[in-house]
Amino acid sequence: MTFWAYMLHCRGGVFYTGHTDNLPHRIAQHETGAIPGFTSDKLPVKLVWSQEFSTRIEALEAERRIKGWSRAKKLALIRGDWDRISALAKGKSGPSTSSGQTEKEMPAQSNTVRPELVEACPERLACPAIRKGLHFALQPHRDTPPSRVRSVAARIWMSDPNKVLIEFSVEGAEMLSIPAWVSPARRDGLWRTTCFELFLKCANGRYYEFNFSPSTEWAAYSFDSYRSGMTALALDIEPHIEISRKSDTFSVECDIDLGQIPTGGLTMALSAVIEEEGGSKSYWALAHPQRDAPDFHDPACFAASLPAPRNP
Repeated sequence: MTFWAYMLHCRGGVFYTGHTDNLPHRIAQHETGAIPGFTSDKLPVKLVWSQEFSTRIEALEAERRIKGWSRAKKLALIRGDWDRISALAKGKSGPSTSSGQTEKEMPAQSNTVRPELVEACPERLACPAIRKGLHFALQPHRDTPPSRVRSVAARIWMSDPNKVLIEFSVEGAEMLSIPAWVSPARRDGLWRTTCFELFLKCANGRYYEFNFSPSTEWAAYSFDSYRSGMTALALDIEPHIEISRKSDTFSVECDIDLGQIPTGGLTMALSAVIEEEGGSKSYWALAHPQRDAPDFHDPACFAASLPAPRNP
């Protein structure tokens, strides 16, 4: 399977950088405003750069790196001017303060904006290849069967011991109730409607909960033990969430930097609250406890281990 990192030129002269596994489909979504958020508010948009990668993590790492580049360096990338990129990199005295999505600079001249595939260069954009993403199938709780949803699955990649990429996919999502997109922010209570979750547990019983909403809101908590000692977990880098829909499949991609969480020997639980039109909810997990009500915090739900990254 092929993945792409790509860059768009948007109204106002700003750039947007992203990654995808279907470049024509994703660009068409951006061009029509079908993806809520930054680009839908900056139409028209135009593809100005893309590059193929063999893994999703490589494409994601390219996206992350380019987002931190200056405008001049991005324009050099679009032109394929690697001498200029090298010179700018050597002359850089401090970290970029731009995310690459919100910079407010003068519009690019049309003769510097050319849709083209830039070949690989001496300065690698991405990290070394890592282990292939692991696939997990979630199961609905026996007492909360879904209405139209056929399956919920998750794939996980790790680019280093602290960075995790999870893609949740829902098949049979025609009647899925999806919260409206809002600006990314931390918010409690996301589990009250469609929401996707990651739990990580240490050997001493301490564990961490991450909630990801299709609205792009998120939450993170720390627990001393089973549902005890809950506190908000501080993250140096906020999770990045993207949503997409292909036919009747709905996907949520979550890019997480675990920061100071010790990642050695962690057990893992993956879960999802799925709300469909009419208010019916089903509760999905890798495994469920032997009880009437679903409980994602129960030790029985921690049925997998966090995959370790491959050493370069």
